Amino acid sequence: ESTGSESKMVYRYLGNSGLKVSILGFGNWITGHDPKAEETQIECIKKAYELGVNFFDTAEIYGDGEAEKIMGKAIKELPCERKDIVLTTKIFKCGADVNGTFLSRKHITEAVQNSLDRLGVEYVDVLFCHRPDENTPLEETIKAMNWAIDEGLTFYWATSEWSAAKIAEAMEICKRLKLHKPICDQCEYSALMRTNFEKNLRHSYETYKYGTTIWSPLAGGILTGKYNDGNIPEDTRYKDNAYVSSVILQKYFGPKVKENTLRILNGLKEIADENNVSMAQLCLAWTLVNKDTSTCIFGASKVSQVEDNMKALDLALNWTKELEEKIETLMDNTPETDLDYNKWTKAEGRRSLRVDYDMKIEPMAALWTTFVSSSE
Repeated sequence: ESTGSESKMVYRYLGNSGLKVSILGFGNWITGHDPKAEETQIECIKKAYELGVNFFDTAEIYGDGEAEKIMGKAIKELPCERKDIVLTTKIFKCGADVNGTFLSRKHITEAVQNSLDRLGVEYVDVLFCHRPDENTPLEETIKAMNWAIDEGLTFYWATSEWSAAKIAEAMEICKRLKLHKPICDQCEYSALMRTNFEKNLRHSYETYKYGTTIWSPLAGGILTGKYNDGNIPEDTRYKDNAYVSSVILQKYFGPKVKENTLRILNGLKEIADENNVSMAQLCLAWTLVNKDTSTCIFGASKVSQVEDNMKALDLALNWTKELEEKIETLMDNTPETDLDYNKWTKAEGRRSLRVDYDMKIEPMAALWTTFVSSSE
Protein backbone atom coordinates (compact mmCIF):
# COMPACT_ATOMS: atom_id res chain seq x y z
CA GLU A 1 0.00 0.00 0.00
CA SER A 2 1.31 3.42 -0.92
CA THR A 3 1.68 5.89 1.93
CA GLY A 4 2.58 9.55 2.12
CA SER A 5 6.10 8.75 3.31
CA GLU A 6 6.76 6.87 0.07
CA SER A 7 5.13 9.36 -2.30
CA LYS A 8 7.05 12.10 -4.05
CA MET A 9 6.37 15.63 -2.87
CA VAL A 10 8.06 19.02 -2.60
CA TYR A 11 8.46 20.19 0.99
CA ARG A 12 9.19 23.72 2.16
CA TYR A 13 10.00 25.19 5.54
CA LEU A 14 7.02 26.95 7.07
CA GLY A 15 8.35 30.46 7.44
CA ASN A 16 11.25 31.06 9.79
CA SER A 17 10.87 27.69 11.51
CA GLY A 18 12.24 24.17 11.24
CA LEU A 19 8.83 22.73 10.34
CA LYS A 20 8.58 21.26 6.82
CA VAL A 21 5.25 21.10 5.02
CA SER A 22 4.15 19.67 1.69
CA ILE A 23 3.58 22.45 -0.84
CA LEU A 24 0.09 21.07 -1.40
CA GLY A 25 -2.04 20.88 1.73
CA PHE A 26 -5.58 19.69 2.40
CA GLY A 27 -8.21 21.81 4.15
CA ASN A 28 -11.87 21.19 4.95
CA TRP A 29 -13.39 24.67 4.98
CA ILE A 30 -16.09 24.22 2.35
CA THR A 31 -16.60 20.47 2.19
CA GLY A 32 -15.45 19.07 5.51
CA HIS A 33 -18.26 19.76 7.96
CA ASP A 34 -21.29 18.06 6.44
CA PRO A 35 -21.98 14.90 8.49
CA LYS A 36 -23.64 13.35 5.43
CA ALA A 37 -20.36 13.64 3.51
CA GLU A 38 -18.18 12.39 6.35
CA GLU A 39 -17.20 9.09 4.73
CA THR A 40 -16.27 10.75 1.44
CA GLN A 41 -14.30 13.45 3.22
CA ILE A 42 -12.30 10.87 5.14
CA GLU A 43 -11.48 9.10 1.88
CA CYS A 44 -10.33 12.43 0.38
CA ILE A 45 -7.98 13.03 3.30
CA LYS A 46 -6.60 9.50 3.06
CA LYS A 47 -6.00 9.94 -0.68
CA ALA A 48 -4.24 13.27 -0.10
CA TYR A 49 -1.90 11.63 2.41
CA GLU A 50 -1.27 8.72 0.05
CA LEU A 51 -0.19 11.20 -2.62
CA GLY A 52 2.32 12.94 -0.35
CA VAL A 53 0.36 15.60 1.55
CA ASN A 54 1.48 16.02 5.16
CA PHE A 55 -0.30 19.33 5.91
CA PHE A 56 -3.93 19.18 7.06
CA ASP A 57 -5.85 22.30 8.02
CA THR A 58 -9.17 22.97 9.74
CA ALA A 59 -10.77 25.52 12.11
CA GLU A 60 -13.14 25.73 15.04
CA ILE A 61 -15.60 27.85 13.06
CA TYR A 62 -15.99 25.36 10.19
CA GLY A 63 -19.41 23.87 10.84
CA ASP A 64 -19.19 25.02 14.48
CA GLY A 65 -16.60 22.36 15.20
CA GLU A 66 -17.94 19.59 12.94
CA ALA A 67 -15.01 19.94 10.54
CA GLU A 68 -12.55 19.34 13.37
CA LYS A 69 -14.42 16.20 14.39
CA ILE A 70 -14.32 14.81 10.85
CA MET A 71 -10.65 15.73 10.45
CA GLY A 72 -9.91 13.97 13.72
CA LYS A 73 -11.64 10.79 12.57
CA ALA A 74 -9.80 10.91 9.24
CA ILE A 75 -6.28 11.26 10.63
CA LYS A 76 -6.88 8.27 12.89
CA GLU A 77 -7.43 6.19 9.74
CA LEU A 78 -4.20 7.30 8.10
CA PRO A 79 -1.49 4.62 7.85
CA CYS A 80 0.95 6.69 9.89
CA GLU A 81 1.73 7.98 13.36
CA ARG A 82 0.61 11.39 14.62
CA LYS A 83 4.18 12.70 14.30
CA ASP A 84 4.14 12.05 10.54
CA ILE A 85 1.64 14.80 9.72
CA VAL A 86 1.33 18.53 10.32
CA LEU A 87 -2.11 19.27 11.76
CA THR A 88 -3.35 22.83 12.17
CA THR A 89 -6.47 24.54 13.38
CA LYS A 90 -7.61 28.13 13.72
CA ILE A 91 -9.24 30.02 16.59
CA PHE A 92 -11.48 33.06 16.42
CA LYS A 93 -15.14 32.12 16.74
CA CYS A 94 -17.23 29.06 17.50
CA GLY A 95 -20.80 29.46 18.64
CA ALA A 96 -22.72 32.49 19.89
CA ASP A 97 -21.50 32.73 23.49
CA VAL A 98 -20.54 36.30 24.36
CA ASN A 99 -17.00 35.23 25.26
CA GLY A 100 -16.81 32.37 22.77
CA THR A 101 -15.37 34.57 20.09
CA PHE A 102 -12.28 36.45 19.01
CA LEU A 103 -8.80 36.45 20.57
CA SER A 104 -9.13 37.10 24.29
CA ARG A 105 -7.05 35.06 26.72
CA LYS A 106 -10.26 33.39 27.91
CA HIS A 107 -11.41 32.32 24.45
CA ILE A 108 -7.99 31.14 23.28
CA THR A 109 -7.41 29.13 26.46
CA GLU A 110 -10.80 27.43 26.29
CA ALA A 111 -10.98 27.14 22.50
CA VAL A 112 -7.66 25.36 22.03
CA GLN A 113 -8.69 22.60 24.45
CA ASN A 114 -12.11 22.32 22.82
CA SER A 115 -10.46 21.99 19.40
CA LEU A 116 -8.08 19.30 20.64
CA ASP A 117 -11.01 17.39 22.14
CA ARG A 118 -12.90 17.51 18.84
CA LEU A 119 -9.81 16.47 16.90
CA GLY A 120 -9.02 13.73 19.40
CA VAL A 121 -5.35 14.71 19.65
CA GLU A 122 -3.06 16.02 22.37
CA TYR A 123 -1.60 18.84 20.30
CA VAL A 124 -1.73 20.62 16.96
CA ASP A 125 1.44 21.58 15.15
CA VAL A 126 0.35 25.14 14.38
CA LEU A 127 -2.39 27.19 16.05
CA PHE A 128 -3.69 30.12 14.00
CA CYS A 129 -5.41 33.32 15.01
CA HIS A 130 -8.09 33.04 12.33
CA ARG A 131 -8.53 36.81 11.90
CA PRO A 132 -7.16 39.94 13.60
CA ASP A 133 -9.07 41.09 16.69
CA GLU A 134 -9.03 44.88 16.90
CA ASN A 135 -10.71 44.99 20.32
CA THR A 136 -8.46 42.69 22.34
CA PRO A 137 -5.00 44.04 23.26
CA LEU A 138 -2.49 42.36 20.97
CA GLU A 139 -0.20 41.62 23.91
CA GLU A 140 -3.00 39.63 25.57
CA THR A 141 -3.48 37.54 22.43
CA ILE A 142 0.25 36.91 22.05
CA LYS A 143 0.65 35.83 25.67
CA ALA A 144 -2.29 33.44 25.33
CA MET A 145 -0.81 31.87 22.19
CA ASN A 146 2.53 31.52 23.96
CA TRP A 147 0.76 29.84 26.89
CA ALA A 148 -0.58 27.24 24.44
CA ILE A 149 2.99 26.60 23.25
CA ASP A 150 4.38 26.40 26.78
CA GLU A 151 1.65 23.92 27.75
CA GLY A 152 2.53 21.67 24.80
CA LEU A 153 -0.86 22.20 23.13
CA THR A 154 0.80 23.51 19.97
CA PHE A 155 4.36 23.85 18.69
CA TYR A 156 3.92 27.12 16.79
CA TRP A 157 1.42 29.95 16.47
CA ALA A 158 0.47 31.88 13.37
CA THR A 159 -1.85 34.48 11.91
CA SER A 160 -4.52 34.53 9.22
CA GLU A 161 -5.41 37.53 7.08
CA TRP A 162 -3.37 39.88 9.26
CA SER A 163 -1.92 43.02 7.70
CA ALA A 164 1.83 43.45 7.41
CA ALA A 165 1.57 46.26 9.96
CA LYS A 166 -0.24 44.00 12.45
CA ILE A 167 2.34 41.26 11.93
CA ALA A 168 5.16 43.75 12.50
CA GLU A 169 3.49 44.98 15.70
CA ALA A 170 3.21 41.39 16.93
CA MET A 171 6.86 40.75 16.13
CA GLU A 172 7.99 43.79 18.11
CA ILE A 173 5.90 42.77 21.13
CA CYS A 174 7.36 39.25 20.98
CA LYS A 175 10.88 40.64 20.73
CA ARG A 176 10.35 43.02 23.65
CA LEU A 177 8.80 40.36 25.89
CA LYS A 178 11.04 37.52 24.66
CA LEU A 179 8.06 35.45 23.50
CA HIS A 180 7.56 32.96 20.66
CA LYS A 181 6.94 34.78 17.38
CA PRO A 182 4.30 33.81 14.81
CA ILE A 183 5.73 31.93 11.82
CA CYS A 184 3.26 32.38 8.96
CA ASP A 185 0.00 33.85 7.71
CA GLN A 186 -2.90 32.00 6.15
CA CYS A 187 -3.89 34.37 3.38
CA GLU A 188 -5.81 34.26 0.13
CA TYR A 189 -3.78 33.94 -3.06
CA SER A 190 -4.78 33.09 -6.60
CA ALA A 191 -4.28 34.28 -10.15
CA LEU A 192 -7.25 36.60 -9.58
CA MET A 193 -6.31 37.78 -6.07
CA ARG A 194 -2.69 38.93 -5.92
CA THR A 195 -2.18 42.32 -4.30
CA ASN A 196 -2.20 41.38 -0.62
CA PHE A 197 0.03 38.33 -1.08
CA GLU A 198 2.55 39.77 -3.53
CA LYS A 199 2.65 43.43 -2.44
CA ASN A 200 1.15 44.04 1.00
CA LEU A 201 2.90 41.14 2.76
CA ARG A 202 6.24 41.70 1.03
CA HIS A 203 7.69 43.40 4.12
CA SER A 204 6.77 40.35 6.23
CA TYR A 205 8.59 37.97 3.88
CA GLU A 206 11.68 40.12 3.54
CA THR A 207 11.99 41.19 7.19
CA TYR A 208 10.81 38.13 9.12
CA LYS A 209 11.03 35.28 6.58
CA TYR A 210 7.29 34.93 7.18
CA GLY A 211 5.67 31.87 5.68
CA THR A 212 2.23 31.41 4.11
CA THR A 213 -0.43 28.72 4.00
CA ILE A 214 -2.52 30.06 1.16
CA TRP A 215 -6.24 29.46 0.82
CA SER A 216 -8.65 29.70 -2.12
CA PRO A 217 -5.94 29.14 -4.78
CA LEU A 218 -8.74 28.53 -7.29
CA ALA A 219 -10.64 31.68 -6.26
CA GLY A 220 -13.45 29.69 -4.70
CA GLY A 221 -13.75 27.50 -7.79
CA ILE A 222 -13.84 30.37 -10.28
CA LEU A 223 -10.53 29.17 -11.75
CA THR A 224 -11.72 25.61 -12.37
CA GLY A 225 -13.23 26.49 -15.75
CA LYS A 226 -16.82 25.92 -14.65
CA TYR A 227 -17.64 29.62 -14.75
CA ASN A 228 -15.96 30.65 -17.98
CA ASP A 229 -19.26 31.80 -19.48
CA GLY A 230 -20.05 33.96 -16.44
CA ASN A 231 -22.95 31.79 -15.27
CA ILE A 232 -23.38 29.47 -12.28
CA PRO A 233 -23.73 25.82 -13.34
CA GLU A 234 -26.65 23.89 -11.87
CA ASP A 235 -24.41 21.24 -10.30
CA THR A 236 -22.18 23.54 -8.21
CA ARG A 237 -22.38 24.38 -4.54
CA TYR A 238 -22.85 28.04 -5.44
CA LYS A 239 -26.24 27.65 -7.11
CA ASP A 240 -28.30 28.10 -3.96
CA ASN A 241 -25.70 29.81 -1.78
CA ALA A 242 -26.80 33.37 -1.02
CA TYR A 243 -23.42 34.37 0.44
CA VAL A 244 -21.54 33.25 -2.64
CA SER A 245 -23.98 34.94 -4.98
CA SER A 246 -23.84 38.23 -3.11
CA VAL A 247 -20.14 38.37 -2.24
CA ILE A 248 -17.82 36.02 -4.13
CA LEU A 249 -19.47 36.15 -7.53
CA GLN A 250 -19.86 39.92 -7.30
CA LYS A 251 -16.13 40.18 -6.64
CA TYR A 252 -15.30 38.47 -9.91
CA PHE A 253 -18.43 38.92 -12.03
CA GLY A 254 -19.72 42.30 -10.90
CA PRO A 255 -20.62 44.75 -13.69
CA LYS A 256 -17.28 46.59 -13.50
CA VAL A 257 -15.06 43.51 -13.61
CA LYS A 258 -16.99 40.76 -15.40
CA GLU A 259 -15.63 41.43 -18.89
CA ASN A 260 -12.01 41.39 -17.73
CA THR A 261 -12.55 38.30 -15.56
CA LEU A 262 -14.02 36.38 -18.48
CA ARG A 263 -11.11 37.48 -20.68
CA ILE A 264 -8.64 36.11 -18.14
CA LEU A 265 -10.58 32.89 -17.52
CA ASN A 266 -10.92 31.97 -21.16
CA GLY A 267 -7.31 32.89 -21.85
CA LEU A 268 -6.15 30.63 -19.02
CA LYS A 269 -8.27 27.83 -20.44
CA GLU A 270 -6.48 28.17 -23.79
CA ILE A 271 -3.07 28.05 -22.09
CA ALA A 272 -4.12 25.01 -20.06
CA ASP A 273 -5.25 23.22 -23.22
CA GLU A 274 -1.94 24.01 -24.90
CA ASN A 275 -0.13 22.34 -21.99
CA ASN A 276 -2.50 19.35 -21.79
CA VAL A 277 -3.62 20.14 -18.25
CA SER A 278 -6.87 21.26 -16.71
CA MET A 279 -7.40 24.92 -15.95
CA ALA A 280 -7.45 24.09 -12.23
CA GLN A 281 -4.09 22.32 -12.48
CA LEU A 282 -2.59 25.29 -14.32
CA CYS A 283 -3.81 27.77 -11.70
CA LEU A 284 -2.71 25.61 -8.77
CA ALA A 285 0.74 25.19 -10.31
CA TRP A 286 0.91 28.97 -10.78
CA THR A 287 0.64 29.41 -7.01
CA LEU A 288 3.03 26.54 -6.22
CA VAL A 289 5.98 27.91 -8.18
CA ASN A 290 5.98 31.09 -6.10
CA LYS A 291 8.51 30.34 -3.35
CA ASP A 292 6.62 32.65 -0.99
CA THR A 293 3.94 29.92 -0.95
CA SER A 294 4.89 27.58 1.88
CA THR A 295 1.86 25.39 1.25
CA CYS A 296 -1.19 25.74 -0.97
CA ILE A 297 -4.39 24.50 0.70
CA PHE A 298 -7.05 22.90 -1.45
CA GLY A 299 -10.31 21.19 -0.58
CA ALA A 300 -12.24 18.44 -2.32
CA SER A 301 -15.65 16.79 -2.18
CA LYS A 302 -14.58 13.81 -4.30
CA VAL A 303 -11.49 11.60 -4.28
CA SER A 304 -11.12 12.25 -8.01
CA GLN A 305 -10.75 15.97 -7.27
CA VAL A 306 -7.86 15.23 -4.92
CA GLU A 307 -6.14 13.18 -7.62
CA ASP A 308 -6.71 15.88 -10.24
CA ASN A 309 -5.45 18.69 -8.02
CA MET A 310 -2.32 16.77 -7.06
CA LYS A 311 -1.34 16.58 -10.72
CA ALA A 312 -0.63 20.31 -10.55
CA LEU A 313 2.70 19.37 -9.01
CA ASP A 314 3.81 17.77 -12.27
CA LEU A 315 3.29 21.04 -14.13
CA ALA A 316 5.00 23.06 -11.38
CA LEU A 317 8.05 20.83 -11.68
CA ASN A 318 8.30 21.72 -15.37
CA TRP A 319 7.45 25.42 -15.14
CA THR A 320 9.22 27.62 -17.67
CA LYS A 321 9.90 31.31 -18.07
CA GLU A 322 7.96 31.21 -21.32
CA LEU A 323 4.86 29.85 -19.58
CA GLU A 324 5.21 32.37 -16.75
CA GLU A 325 5.53 35.28 -19.16
CA LYS A 326 2.60 34.10 -21.25
CA ILE A 327 0.32 33.96 -18.21
CA GLU A 328 1.52 37.32 -16.90
CA THR A 329 0.93 38.96 -20.28
CA LEU A 330 -2.55 37.49 -20.49
CA MET A 331 -3.69 38.40 -16.99
CA ASP A 332 -2.10 41.86 -16.90
CA ASN A 333 -2.85 42.10 -13.17
CA THR A 334 0.62 42.24 -11.61
CA PRO A 335 0.34 44.39 -8.47
CA GLU A 336 1.89 47.82 -8.89
CA THR A 337 5.09 48.13 -6.88
CA ASP A 338 6.36 51.03 -4.82
CA LEU A 339 9.12 53.33 -6.00
CA ASP A 340 12.69 52.19 -5.32
CA TYR A 341 14.25 55.53 -4.41
CA ASN A 342 17.79 54.17 -4.69
CA LYS A 343 17.21 53.57 -8.39
CA TRP A 344 14.36 56.06 -8.85
CA THR A 345 12.34 53.42 -10.66
CA LYS A 346 9.55 51.07 -9.71
CA ALA A 347 10.78 48.16 -7.60
CA GLU A 348 10.75 44.78 -9.27
CA GLY A 349 7.63 42.76 -8.53
CA ARG A 350 7.98 40.24 -5.72
CA ARG A 351 6.64 37.31 -7.76
CA SER A 352 9.15 37.83 -10.56
CA LEU A 353 11.92 37.39 -7.98
CA ARG A 354 10.42 34.29 -6.42
CA VAL A 355 9.28 31.98 -9.22
CA ASP A 356 11.02 28.61 -8.89
CA TYR A 357 12.10 27.25 -12.28
CA ASP A 358 14.17 24.49 -10.71
CA MET A 359 11.77 22.80 -8.31
CA LYS A 360 12.84 19.30 -7.29
CA ILE A 361 11.18 16.41 -5.51
CA GLU A 362 12.58 13.45 -3.65
CA PRO A 363 10.76 10.79 -1.62
CA MET A 364 11.21 11.44 2.09
CA ALA A 365 11.94 7.75 2.59
CA ALA A 366 14.79 8.07 0.09
CA LEU A 367 16.25 11.00 2.02
CA TRP A 368 16.40 8.89 5.17
CA THR A 369 17.92 5.95 3.31
CA THR A 370 20.60 8.24 1.89
CA PHE A 371 21.37 9.63 5.35
CA VAL A 372 21.64 6.19 6.94
CA SER A 373 23.86 4.90 4.12
CA SER A 374 26.22 7.87 4.39
CA SER A 375 26.50 7.38 8.15
CA GLU A 376 27.59 3.75 7.95
